[in-house]
Amino acid sequence: MLHLEDSVSETLLIPLYMKHLASQMPNPVIHDEAATRLVRQLDYDFSKYDHIIHTVVGTAIRADYFDRLTADFIQRHPTPVVVNVGCGLDSRRERIGAAADGVPFYDIDLPDVIALRQKLLPAQRGETLLATSAFDAGWMDELNRLHPNAQFLLVIEGVLMYFDRYTVRALFCDLARRFHRSEAAFDVQNSWMVKNSDRHEAIKHVRARFVFGCDDDLEFERWADNLHLMSVKRLAADFPQWKRSGFLLSLIGRQIPAFRDSTRMLHYRLD
Repeated sequence: MLHLEDSVSETLLIPLYMKHLASQMPNPVIHDEAATRLVRQLDYDFSKYDHIIHTVVGTAIRADYFDRLTADFIQRHPTPVVVNVGCGLDSRRERIGAAADGVPFYDIDLPDVIALRQKLLPAQRGETLLATSAFDAGWMDELNRLHPNAQFLLVIEGVLMYFDRYTVRALFCDLARRFHRSEAAFDVQNSWMVKNSDRHEAIKHVRARFVFGCDDDLEFERWADNLHLMSVKRLAADFPQWKRSGFLLSLIGRQIPAFRDSTRMLHYRLD
């Protein structure tokens, strides 16, 4: 039976299974062949995550949005480099396909996760796995050394909510000091969602809980002078696909602010 010691690392199995389930839906939001391959290989009881349609739909929307944003970033920049921070077992490089040809991809996560990834999801051409903490600035210095003239896209998906505000702020201050002419795309939960993470249909089944809540999309701008908000997307209000979660949640997502703003995808520029 698969067991990951780190409680946050364990959460990588949730989006993996959600993307597998989403891929089986008619006219899927996301088609993730790697997720389905891995779910079939892993010795893990995924059944506790069955029948949680809201998380399936939400995970698929979020992954598809970051995939599209990544492809757009690659097209817009002459020397793009993509960094998946806290990559887990995500297969973004595979899903994007030909759009990523010739573009360096770096996947960063803790050593036990990278060891699992090397076994199940080996790096594709142009893809490099880095076994280190996302909060260790050493990888940032190394990538700047390797790509001194690059424009970086830093994708931080499904990570920040598990760490306290001090840790998250330190991460963004480190990123802002080291990456310029670059962008960061990440998701945040509001304080209402953090307070209710014990009742989250998926999170209640794991040891980790949400810690960092953000109610102000401009908060990150106050952490460094070169951080500037480009766009905000609300999971429950800005994506038509959210209707797949059911009529009631779709209605609540439009009408009740706490729920409407509970999960947001922020896109920042690092000048």
